[in-house]
Amino acid sequence: MKKPAGKEGDVVKAEHINPFIISVCKIMKDMCMLDLKIGKPSVTKGEYPGDTSIIKLGLTGNLTGEVILNIMHSTALQIVSKMVMMPVDTIDEMGQSAMSELGNMIAGNAATVFANNNIIIDITPPNYYLGSGFQSDAKELFSIPFTCDAGELSIDISINE
Repeated sequence: MKKPAGKEGDVVKAEHINPFIISVCKIMKDMCMLDLKIGKPSVTKGEYPGDTSIIKLGLTGNLTGEVILNIMHSTALQIVSKMVMMPVDTIDEMGQSAMSELGNMIAGNAATVFANNNIIIDITPPNYYLGSGFQSDAKELFSIPFTCDAGELSIDISINE
């Protein structure tokens, strides 16, 4: 599967997307006991509503680009509550730290999947943003939406070879 993403003319290949899909599903299941259902992929401009939690991961090595975890606010609250094993009603510093750690776990798992396919990547530490305060560096991102019992999220990916 090839779809436009990143700089004009770039494409995203399934072998570059699947490690992130696998990782998001695995980590959400292992850490939050949430089963994700994948939705219909699309292309997005990387603009996000103010009520979303954004975790940005940069890619370096054999592939460069960015991966953005875009999590609706109500979903993020439930995810953080599951991670810290107590109810959370705001994404404070502890919540941002938990969300960033979720990004770290997804990134580490994806890097392992890539390495098993002989693609060596490094992933930058995650940065947390509120949706209204974030604008992607990429002109277009390949977006894979997910739903689960906690709500909605997506991974938005721009990869350059």
